[in-house]
Amino acid sequence: MLVGIDLGTSAVKILACTPDGTPVASQSAAYPLETPRPEWVEQDDDTVYRAAMKALHDALDDVRMRGDEVIAIGFSCAMHGVLPVDANGEPLGPLVTWMDRRSAAIADRWRADGTAERLYAKTGAPVHPMLPSCKLRWFAEHEPQTIATTARFVSLKELFVFRWTGEWRIDWGMASGTGLYDPVGRQWDGDALHAARIGPEKLSTLAPPSTTLRGPKPSVAKALGLAEDTAVVLASSDGALANLGVGAVEAGELALTLGTSGAIRTVVDAPAFDPHGRTFCYAYDDRKFIAGGPTSSAGAVVNALTALFLDEVAPRDRFDVAVALAEKAAPGANGLTLMPFLSGERAPYWIAELRGGITGLDLSHTRADVMRAAFESVVFALASVYEVLRERTGDVRRVRLSGGLCRAALVRQLVADVFECEAVLANQEEASAFGAAMLAGIAVGAIAGDRAVAALLQPVHIHRPDPDAVARYRAFFARYRAAVTANLPLYLA
Repeated sequence: MLVGIDLGTSAVKILACTPDGTPVASQSAAYPLETPRPEWVEQDDDTVYRAAMKALHDALDDVRMRGDEVIAIGFSCAMHGVLPVDANGEPLGPLVTWMDRRSAAIADRWRADGTAERLYAKTGAPVHPMLPSCKLRWFAEHEPQTIATTARFVSLKELFVFRWTGEWRIDWGMASGTGLYDPVGRQWDGDALHAARIGPEKLSTLAPPSTTLRGPKPSVAKALGLAEDTAVVLASSDGALANLGVGAVEAGELALTLGTSGAIRTVVDAPAFDPHGRTFCYAYDDRKFIAGGPTSSAGAVVNALTALFLDEVAPRDRFDVAVALAEKAAPGANGLTLMPFLSGERAPYWIAELRGGITGLDLSHTRADVMRAAFESVVFALASVYEVLRERTGDVRRVRLSGGLCRAALVRQLVADVFECEAVLANQEEASAFGAAMLAGIAVGAIAGDRAVAALLQPVHIHRPDPDAVARYRAFFARYRAAVTANLPLYLA
C-alpha cells in the first residue's frame, strides 16, 4: 500500500491505495480555524496533529484488516503557513495560516517601493499577505521577541516530519510557497531573507520532493501499526500534488481546483515567470515546475452567498439548492454580473483589500439569477488567471478538475464552455492525497513516473464545450472583465 496524507486548511484527508491507484481505505477529519482578531486566521497545531493521527490510525486499521503492508507514506500540505517552534520542536504559538492578513500593510509597502517586483523575479511568488516572507517581516516589526525566541519557523508538514523522523526538512514544493526560495537555483534567496528579516538557520533544510527519510520513530510506528522501515517521503505542496493526482502532468493540460479557494496550474519543464508578477512559478517535483495562480473566489464565496440568499435552507442542503436554482436561470444570469471578491483576491490582481459587488441588478432578477451569477463568477475568476498564464504556456487542450464545486455538472460544463476545451473529472476525488501517495510510490520505485500515474486515472465525467455556449460566454466574460476593470481603481493605492 501507498498512503497519502493531505493536511488541508480545514481538514486532513488520508488515502491508502495500491500502486495501480486502487483506493482501499480513506479517512478525513475536520479542524477549526481561529480568528482572535480581525484579519488574523490561525490554527492550533495540536488539534490538527491529533486529528490527523487519529484519521491515519483509522485508515491504517482498514489496511491491516486486509492483510496489506504500507511501504511508503507521502505528505501533502496547504502552503504558506507559519508556525514558530523552539529547539525541541515545541510550538511557541499558533499556526498563522495562508488566510491571515495581518501583514497586508507590509505587502502594500513592498509593492509600492519595488521590493515586490524584485522578489518575484527571484522567487516566482507574487507578494501577498499570505506569504511567509510577509508574515515573518510582520513578526520582526511587531513581535521581535518571537523572532528572537523561535528556533525555526515551519509549516505543519515540517512539524509532522520532525515528530516522525527527528529531521527538519522542507521540500522544494513547499519552500516555493514561502516567498523566500529561489526555485531556479534551488536555494533560499538571500535578498528575500533580508527583506523578511530572517536567517536561513531559522528555516528547515531544503530537499527534493522525492526525498525519502528513514522510517518513523519506533514510538510513532508502534502507535500507527507501521513497520519501522516504512518510507517517509516529503512529496510536495498540495497544489503540485493535485496536478499529479488529477493527471495534469503534460504540456497542454491544466489542473483546475474549485474547493474552498480556487487555482489553476500547469506543469512546465522550465521556469515560466510572468513579467508583471501576476502568476506564480513553483517547484513541482525534482525537475519540473508548476505555473499558475490561486484565487480566493471559489467555494467560500458560494457558501457566503448561499447563506445570505438561502438562509431558510439547511446549511447541508444549500449547495444543491443553489445549483438547482442556477440551472433554472439563463446563461449570463439575465444580465447580472457578480464580482466574487468577498475576501480580497490573489491572482491575477494580488490585492488583499479588493472587494466585490453585483452589477446589472434590476427589479426582474431572482435568486436563481444571483446563484447563476455566483457560479459563473468563480469560473470567470479562474479564467482571468488563465488569460495571463496562456501568455507564458500557450493554450490548453484539456482541463482536469478537482474540488467540491466540481461535483456539480453545471460547474463542470461552465468550465468547458468558458475555457473552450474539454473538462474532465477523474475517479479520484481527493487529488492532493492521491498525488501524495503516488509521489511516494514514484520515490520508492513502485511507480514508473508521473505519466504512469496519469494513465491510471479513469474519467468519470467528460464535458465538451458547446459551440453556442462558447460564443455567449465570450461576451459574458468580457462583461465580467469590464466590471472588474471598473471596480479595481477603488482599491488601488
